[in-house]
Amino acid sequence: MRTFLIILIIAASVSRIAAGELKIATVDAQRLLKLHPEAGRIARRMEQLAEDYTAEGQRMVADHRRLKREFEASRTAALSAVLTSTGRDKRMIEAEDKLLELMESESRIRDSALGRRRQLDDEHQRMRQHIVGKIKALIRDYARENGLSIVLDSSGQTTSEFEPLIYAPDTMDITAAIEARMRTVVPQGKDVK
Repeated sequence: MRTFLIILIIAASVSRIAAGELKIATVDAQRLLKLHPEAGRIARRMEQLAEDYTAEGQRMVADHRRLKREFEASRTAALSAVLTSTGRDKRMIEAEDKLLELMESESRIRDSALGRRRQLDDEHQRMRQHIVGKIKALIRDYARENGLSIVLDSSGQTTSEFEPLIYAPDTMDITAAIEARMRTVVPQGKDVK
């Protein structure tokens, strides 16, 4: 898809290339993303959040282990032959209550882990988008200052939040012209079969 888009852009601009009007440049957006001064701050922030979430998870697991020991003690006490049937019933209810607490603890641990993972991912995405916006602005300004028509991402990394086409002037957008042609080919109000 990415290669097709690049080929399409270049093919659509062949007449301008022949006239010497089109200046195409490439940039390794992934490299710029790694080298951006704020990238280190983001990495440190993400590490700190991960450490905080890990510590929270460890506290939850320790609490879960305590609940498990209490449940096992209650269950063992409920099975004691020394107790009367009333005493056993009372201990059995206590054991059942501890089992419910134990199950709720397991659920909280799972929910917390999933929630924290989502929070980490969202925060990382938000921080990267901030840097991507700054880099795109730098590329756009450089392209305008140097008369570049198109700037393409040469990194080949589709997960870097950069589109394959990073910059093109509005004058290269042919959407309105295609829209007009589309109206003549498919008149409005008519169903396409």
